[in-house]
Amino acid sequence: MNICHAVNFDFDLALAQAEAVMFVQDVKTSLSKADFIRDIDLVQVDSRQHVRAAIPVNAALFGQGDLRFESLLMPTSRGAKLLGLPLNDKKPGWAEVSGEALVRPLPSSSQVSYRFDVAIELALPEPEKWGGQALLKMVEFTAQRVVEAITADFPAAVQTAAREFEAACSKV
Repeated sequence: MNICHAVNFDFDLALAQAEAVMFVQDVKTSLSKADFIRDIDLVQVDSRQHVRAAIPVNAALFGQGDLRFESLLMPTSRGAKLLGLPLNDKKPGWAEVSGEALVRPLPSSSQVSYRFDVAIELALPEPEKWGGQALLKMVEFTAQRVVEAITADFPAAVQTAAREFEAACSKV
């Protein structure tokens, strides 16, 4: 079962474009306040930087656990892109996270646009009877709501991290 959810938001940052780009490219800083992402780690793989992390899930039908993901981090001149990578470790559930953070200059600040796509893959047995099919529909509905709920605070979390980054830059 594949559940997809997009998270899109914009905000202004009281920093010049170059500093705002530094913020979005620093994944550990920019995502540090996002409770729905845990254990963020940056690793070098074949001279490319990968983001490895987990999305904690706690739902009645799934229990409590982590959905691991890995994304290729690609810095750009105006921000950064994440390319979700398939995992070799296909446990009962995993995630793919892709997206882009784009910085646009404003007269005295910058505007930051985030576009993320989160895909959750749950390995479930194929239902054999109508009762199993009904249960699968309930699981799909619940999974979609869980993904929406865990990503709902993402815009505010990134903006909180941005305000802290702004404050640190203004002290320098």
